[in-house]
Amino acid sequence: MKKLIEITTLCLTFLAVWSCGSGNGTYRPPSIGTPYEVLIICSQDKWEGQLGDTIREVMGQPVEFINATEPAFDMMRILPNSFTDLLRKTRLVLNVVTGPEYPEPAMGAQFDVYSSPQLMVTVSGPDQETLAFYISDNREELRAVFENAERDWTLDLNKRYGDKAISKEIYDKFGVNIDLPKGYKIRNTVEDFMWISFEYPTASQGVVIYSYPYSGSEDFTPEWLLYRRNQFVSLIPGENPGSHMVTFDGLMPVVKYFTLGSTGRSWAEMRGFWDVKGDYMGGPFVSYSTVDREQGRVVTFDFYVYSPDKPKRNFLRQLENLVYGITFPEDMAAGEQ
Repeated sequence: MKKLIEITTLCLTFLAVWSCGSGNGTYRPPSIGTPYEVLIICSQDKWEGQLGDTIREVMGQPVEFINATEPAFDMMRILPNSFTDLLRKTRLVLNVVTGPEYPEPAMGAQFDVYSSPQLMVTVSGPDQETLAFYISDNREELRAVFENAERDWTLDLNKRYGDKAISKEIYDKFGVNIDLPKGYKIRNTVEDFMWISFEYPTASQGVVIYSYPYSGSEDFTPEWLLYRRNQFVSLIPGENPGSHMVTFDGLMPVVKYFTLGSTGRSWAEMRGFWDVKGDYMGGPFVSYSTVDREQGRVVTFDFYVYSPDKPKRNFLRQLENLVYGITFPEDMAAGEQ
C-alpha cells in the first residue's frame, strides 16, 4: 500500500508539470483514445487466468449511481508484441509483467513516453498469483492513479481553453472561481441561484450553483442538504408546462464528507438520482456543498446528467472533476500565507 501511495503522489507531481510537455522537453505527438479507456498490455496466459480475471474485476468495477451498469474504465487488451506504432500513442496504458526479475510486486508510473498527454502504469510481480493479490489489495489506489490523470488533464484544458466569460459571470455573482469548458450557456439566474447547461442533441450536462446563509453544522445533515437541493432545483423546468426538477424519492441520496486542497476545505458530497415532477426525465446527479466563511453562507455546486439510453459515466466524471478546480478568495489567501 505504501508503495502505491508513493506512486499516486508521483502521478500528481508529474501532472502538475504536464502542460510543460514531456519530462525531457522532447516533443510528443498527441495521444489517442477516449477518456477512461485503458489499453492493457498482457500476454494471453495471464489474461485468461486469475490475473486477467482480477484486472477485469478491478478496472471494470461498476460506477455507482448511474442508471445503467457502466464500468470504471473501458478496457482494450493487446499482446506485448502488438504495442507498436499507433497503439503506442494511447493516452492510458496498463502494462502487466511477471517474472523472477520482479521479486516483489510493485507499480510504477511514466508520463508522456510516446505521446502527450499519456500515462503508462506498469504492474509487476514474480508470478501471476502474487500480482493478482497485489492488484486486488490495491484496487482503489490503482483506479485513482488513472482517474487522477484524467481529472488533472481535464482541469488543465479547462483552465487554458475554458469559457472565460461564464467564469467571470459566476465569479461576479458568487465570488467563486471555476473553469468551465466552452459550450455551456447560462439558462437562468436569480438571487443566489444560477443554472448553466451544455446541451447536446440527445444529452445534457447541467451545473447548478446556489447559496444560502450558513447557520451551523446542521446545514450539512443529509436531510437538510436534500431539502435545500429540492428547493433550488425546482427552478429548473421540465419540457411540460408546470413541470420541474426534483430529487428522486425512491432512493435516498448518499452523503459523504471530505477535505480537498492544500487549504483543507471541507466538502459534503451528495450523490443520487433526479427526475422531473410532471414529466418523464431523469438521471444521476452529484452535488458538492461547502462553507464560505467570509460571506457566512453555504455554497453548493450541483451537477446533473441527462442522457437517456446512452452512456453517462464520462458526462458525469467531466462534471465531478470541476470541483477540484474550485477556489474561494479565502483559499487563495490561505495559500499565500
